[in-house]
Amino acid sequence: MKTPLGMSYPSATATLEAVYGKASGFGPAHLDAANLLGLTTQVGACPTFAVPYEVDGLAMRLVSRSRRTGRALNRLTAYEVALLEVLGDWERVVDMPSTDAIARLASLVGRSIRADAVVAAASTESARVRERLRLVLQTAGCTDAVADVAPAAHEGTRSTALAGFSTSELAA
Repeated sequence: MKTPLGMSYPSATATLEAVYGKASGFGPAHLDAANLLGLTTQVGACPTFAVPYEVDGLAMRLVSRSRRTGRALNRLTAYEVALLEVLGDWERVVDMPSTDAIARLASLVGRSIRADAVVAAASTESARVRERLRLVLQTAGCTDAVADVAPAAHEGTRSTALAGFSTSELAA
């Protein structure tokens, strides 16, 4: 981009789009994901992205998600990748009450987040992420989609994943 001082470097997102392609399942991770979704005002010191595979030489922090193949196969957008990242890092990145955060995420379903795409991608996510995704989808009123997300195999995993969420959310 041309500035009064000359050409600037491309944005981190533009660089990743050139490397991975626009819809290849990469998106923000950690605080950047929570910030994109409006769950925090914090900004990481260095842009951090979840990527389907690592590429050497990029001057940004990349978090390999090579085993989470559903993200690339379903061509998740940055918002959809951010949702899955936040659901996995909840305790570290969300700095608002869980009820408000879940309501915020649920409000994005159908607008910035395609329920069918994240449901299809969820098969390669951890049980913790799947349980939290089920809660978001239930809150968004997507009961059919909830049934398509595999629940955790063990009740203990489910309890651990949903610990810290209010009982009214759990009942939803």
